[in-house]
Order: sequence, then C-alpha cells, then structure tokens
Amino acid sequence: MTTLRAQLSAYTKVPQEKILLEANDVGGGFGQRSGAYPEYVAMMLAARELGAPVKWTSTRTEGFLTDAHGRNMIAQGALALDKDGRFLAMRLDWFIDLGAYLSPGAQGHYRNTVNCMTGVYRIPALYATYRIPLTNTTPLSSYRGAGRPDIAYAVECLVNQAAAEIGMDPADLRRRNFIPPAAFPYTSPSGGSYEIADLPGMLEKAVRVADWSGFAARREQSKRAGKWRGIGISTVIENTGLGNAPVDEVEIALDASGTVTVYNVAKSQGQGHETTFAQIVADALEIPLAQVKIVQCTPGTTLKGNGTGGSRSTVGAGSVCHLAAHKLIDEGKALAALALQVEPSQVSYAKGLFKSDAAGRSVKLGELAKEKTVSFMASGRFESTYPNGCHIAEVEVDADTGATQVMSYYAVDDIGVVINHAVAEGQLHGGVLQGAGQVFGEQVVYDPQTGQSLTASFMDYYMPRAGLIPQIHGEEHATPSKISPLGVKGVGESGCTASIPVLVAAVTDALRPLGVKQLDMPLTPGRVWRAMRASALLHQ
Repeated sequence: MTTLRAQLSAYTKVPQEKILLEANDVGGGFGQRSGAYPEYVAMMLAARELGAPVKWTSTRTEGFLTDAHGRNMIAQGALALDKDGRFLAMRLDWFIDLGAYLSPGAQGHYRNTVNCMTGVYRIPALYATYRIPLTNTTPLSSYRGAGRPDIAYAVECLVNQAAAEIGMDPADLRRRNFIPPAAFPYTSPSGGSYEIADLPGMLEKAVRVADWSGFAARREQSKRAGKWRGIGISTVIENTGLGNAPVDEVEIALDASGTVTVYNVAKSQGQGHETTFAQIVADALEIPLAQVKIVQCTPGTTLKGNGTGGSRSTVGAGSVCHLAAHKLIDEGKALAALALQVEPSQVSYAKGLFKSDAAGRSVKLGELAKEKTVSFMASGRFESTYPNGCHIAEVEVDADTGATQVMSYYAVDDIGVVINHAVAEGQLHGGVLQGAGQVFGEQVVYDPQTGQSLTASFMDYYMPRAGLIPQIHGEEHATPSKISPLGVKGVGESGCTASIPVLVAAVTDALRPLGVKQLDMPLTPGRVWRAMRASALLHQ
C-alpha cells in the first residue's frame, strides 16, 4: 500500500499524507494489485472536480484486457560442458515483451532474472542479451516470482537437455556442478550474494523420498497400460526479501489486560500474517497466542515498510515483530524495576512475568500498562535471503490423446527456519499449482492478423483446478538464514519457481523415447498430441 500511495501521489501531485488507502482481503494478486492503474487516478481527479465521491467497478472483460498480465518471454540458451560433464559457460538471449507501455512492476521481469542467472551451479563464464520490445499487448507486471521462475526455467531446461544429450543421469549432472556447501556465502557471476545452502544434501533427500532409482520399473508399468511416463527434476534458488522502503517498522502496544497489539504495513492477502506474526511475538514473549493481536495497514498510518511481495513479509516485517517483542521485554524490565524499586539488571522475564529475586516480588506483563497503554517502535533493514529447493515430479501422457496426468510430486525446500508449518505448506501448494497452471494451459491469445485479444473471459481461459496435481509430498531441509534474526527465508514463490521447470522436464522425458526433444508451454493435450504425431511422421 505504501507503493500504491507513492505512485498515486506522483501521478496526481496530492501529498502522500493526504491519501488514505483501505484494502480488504483481496485474496492475492501477485504484483497485479500493487500498481496504480489509470482508473484510480481518473477517480481521484473526477472526485476532486465534482466535489463528490466517485465509485468505479471493473467488469470481468475489462479486467482481462487491461489488468496487468503475468509473463511473456522467449529465451534461447546454450550450455557448454567439458568431457567430464562439468559446466564451462552459458549463454542466454532474452526477448521480454512488456506490452503497450511500462507498468510500475514491469522491471521485475528482467531485473530478477539477473541475480540468479547461473542458478545453483558453478558456471565460470556467462553471457546474456536482453531485447525488450513494447507491443500492442496488455502490459506486464510482477507475477508470482517476477522473473525468478523464468530464469529457473531457462537454466533447468538447459541442464536437463544437456543430461539427455550426453547420456548422464540428470541428478548426477547436478551433483557434479552444484555450488558446494563450503563455498557459501557465494557471489554468482551476475552479482547474486547467496547466503547459505546445502544443495547436495537437499538433492539426496529429494531423490530418496521420490524413489528416483525405482522410476524405471514404474515407467515399464505405465507403458504396459498404454501410457508414456516421464520423470523430471529441478533444483532452483531465488532471491527474496528485498524492497524499496528504507526500513521496515513495527509498533507494539501493551494494554492493562495483557493484550499485545502489533501494528505493521505488510498487508496479508491470504498468506496468514495474522497467524505467523502473532506466533513470532507470542513465542518471543512466551505468552498464549490469543494475547497477541495483529493490525495491518491502519488507514493514515505513518509506519514505513516494504509491504507484501517478493516473499518478503516474514523476512522483513516478521523479523521486526521479533525485534519489537524483545524491545518490549527490555523496556519492560526498566518499567518493572521502577515498580519493584530495584535496578533493571535485577529483573528477569519469563512467560509474561517480570521477576526480581532481590525484591522478592514480580510484575505481570499487563501491569506495566495499568495506567496507560505502553507502546514501542522497532525497525530493521534486511538484505535478500536465498530460499532453494529440489522438486521431482512424474507424469503419464496418454498415447492416443496427449492428455497429461501428474502421478506424483515431491518437494524438498530450504526456506530456513519455519515459523508455522501449515502456513508454509499452504504457500508451497499454492505456488506449485500456479506453476502447473502455466505449464498445462494458462495463456492469453491474440489474433495474429488484428491484434485483438481472443481471451476475454474465463470461458476462453484455462484455470488450474483442484486435482491438477495429486498430493504434494513436502519435506524441509533447512539451513537457517543469517540475514534474518529469525533464521527465516522467503517461501511464497518457491513452489512456482520450481514447479514450472520440473513439470516441463517430466513431460519432455515422457516423450523423449518418441524423438520429441523440446516442448514449449502451455503443454495442452492438443500441443502434446501434435508433437507426438509430428515426431512419429518424422521417424517413419
């Protein structure tokens, strides 16, 4: 909301402090929600001109045609290896269509491909070019991952293709080229500052839980049933946690009932901040979760912060919640010392109680605020964290129709210390499904002759649905972050970043015995069937 307020102020010349924004639970948006659309500015100008409230509601078709779209890239690449399968160099050429004009979030599509351009591998030489045309299409904005899934997809496609061409197991090729644990912190050729990871250990856990060695038997079983079975693997890393604000701020208030209210500007859209942030504060204060109340983005607040996006909420605002809770303890000792008539150094704290052995008495947390609410401010600035993961998936492709069914999906992720496992699991599942939607059908189509959009409603657009992916088997392989005092790393985009390359790899592996070497998304049944048919005709 701070970003949106700043943009509206720049466009309308209305001072930021005079713009009040109130956002309800919008249920997501992934960058699409963050920018100031022309209609917002038009409403403000109209309201000022008329001296009356102005309301605007978009139709579904207007949303399809004008709300920022997700990804529109073409990448061509090459990977050089020596005779032992070690990577020597990589080249990438990008075409990034940003649409008819630049949206506020467009830069993520090229900026975020640079930071982790060599992925999780040691690649000594790197070359890349970017061509960024403006066309008649709807502008792009950040969408779950904002360039990170794109670079992961490009790199992982090259690695999987290299493994197939040299006849090496794709897991073995990765083992041979991983950045070793002893090399962290590691600076990539493109400037990424990877903090800490255990890539070999993560891969070993993934191949074990996914029964990588037993795939050949499962492939034969599928073949007898008239299905082509394939297995895919992706090992990815991404930078998360940064933002444009100079600092993340949190205000923490204590009242006489012992309730601790935490004010911040990281607005939840379904990520469960109300649970995670409250848990962070409750754990630090050693009090019941019910005693903590989270208040987000109060209208008119002057708190600074990076808001929600880029998997930064827990790294930024969550870490400051932790700092604020400990500040409450430290400042509370001084207040308790006055009541107990001892030095602050003679006061200890545990489980909501300030105690002094010297005084032989104690003070409850809420008693510090019996005369008035006690408030403290905390702030922090944190660099990027680098979550990473290894995902393995198996698919079956119907030989007659080209329809693909995901048979299994295993995800081993390093997101640092996990605050709430259920929330982290939900983030992972949502990301994996969004990646699967892009892989198997999501696409906006324009008429090549007229430039007219042919995708203007959900009657024309593929939507990922429950059942697209079977049960996701998730495992954690944590290396605690040294950036965040909580040891956390970002999680929100990890599932999407890893699922796109792994699912494409699995389908490509299934069709490789037919001579199909490459498939471009979306992998609809029709496109897969045509690829199988073309390969069969070619090899007749």
